[in-house]
Amino acid sequence: MARVETIPELYNTTLWKFKAEGNANITLSYVGENARFSATVLRLRKDNQLDTIIDPQYFTYSYANFIMKPLIGDKYVGESILLEVQPEFLKALSKSVLKIRSNKRTQKDIDHNQKYAILTPDHTVFPSNISPTLSVELKYLKRGPTDDVTRYCPLDLFSLEDKRIRKAIEALIDCPGSNLKLFIQGLQIEIGKENWLTSLCEFFEIGYPELDDKKQHYVIDMLIVLLIQVIMKEQYLFRRLKILQKTLDELDIEGINKLLITLRPKLSEPLLEEWKLIVDEYMKRTTANNSNNENVLEFMSTMENKQIHQRIYEYLMSATLKDCSIIFSFRKSDIRDFAEQKSHSSQIFQNKERLQQISLSETQSPISDSLNKYPYDNYLDKPYVYKVNVIDLDPKPLAKLPYYQELDAKIVENYLKCGATNNKCSE
Repeated sequence: MARVETIPELYNTTLWKFKAEGNANITLSYVGENARFSATVLRLRKDNQLDTIIDPQYFTYSYANFIMKPLIGDKYVGESILLEVQPEFLKALSKSVLKIRSNKRTQKDIDHNQKYAILTPDHTVFPSNISPTLSVELKYLKRGPTDDVTRYCPLDLFSLEDKRIRKAIEALIDCPGSNLKLFIQGLQIEIGKENWLTSLCEFFEIGYPELDDKKQHYVIDMLIVLLIQVIMKEQYLFRRLKILQKTLDELDIEGINKLLITLRPKLSEPLLEEWKLIVDEYMKRTTANNSNNENVLEFMSTMENKQIHQRIYEYLMSATLKDCSIIFSFRKSDIRDFAEQKSHSSQIFQNKERLQQISLSETQSPISDSLNKYPYDNYLDKPYVYKVNVIDLDPKPLAKLPYYQELDAKIVENYLKCGATNNKCSE
């Protein structure tokens, strides 16, 4: 059941600071002094003329919590609250953040008519300020062509093989795009820009008066090994996402498009209860291991109307999972971490955050040998705690299917133009 609240002490624009913005949402950070709301963000929907759903924020909340969360796993999708909001508050917020927003984003304003905002934990910080937080946001694959040529292959990241994970992370650092973001104490640092390594040195507590090439390489290696360690510890999550993405997208957008063109099914946006039935049907099919990807064309020619609808809606679920992000947040371990679990969540939220311990010296992989080439071994044994969350689990509308088809064609075209056929991804 959705948790809906009215919290009068939050309806003050001075308590909220612009944090981030995407095509569909604006996120604000709580900057007030009430410890009950520390490390909390407010997610607001922007104007969207394509919305056909009544109360889209309520539906987005419900889709993430009752459709996506059971598929991914409860422990990976954080708690959230529907906060009732009024147009006057939304208009005031819109005015207060306007000057801070990027010019390319201001064509779409905050939707002043939304009945709810979504209140969630800020996954880029810890509520208790014991030590600075380093947060890393990984996106499976940012949809859309780009001017930059990247060596990044998502299959390397999800391979759960040390060398391939390293290859993927190195490619992301070279060309991060929107697939890799770093935050120090909740503030994004631009990878590759001036002083970004200085910020990492501060987190790892490495002196940086002379940040020569060797030390730069060492600091980047520490980041890479930290990420390899945490990905290997969270193998279940990566395996689960990989399986979901693959089995929900068995027909690919080309197969979906063929169904749309040849059979012209009558489609409508599913209601929440209908999405639950779609998930149930998907679970039955995959549990029975009825995979038809080896004879896709033959299978598609015999599909009944119900199966056609099912596969199209499954594709939309896969699109959500391909566009989601995984956030890892790290800080130095402290004796209080596991003695006072209650301090690891904002007091407004009922569930405790799951903290795990990790250190750079734990790795058994030979790829970390480079760390031992530099005189900083004392940094390797420092323990860290981390938390992991999956975010951006919004539903994808049927209206985006033509966009996905067009985008797929552009990606293939650009891939061939770049002469990248010899750099193939493989499972």
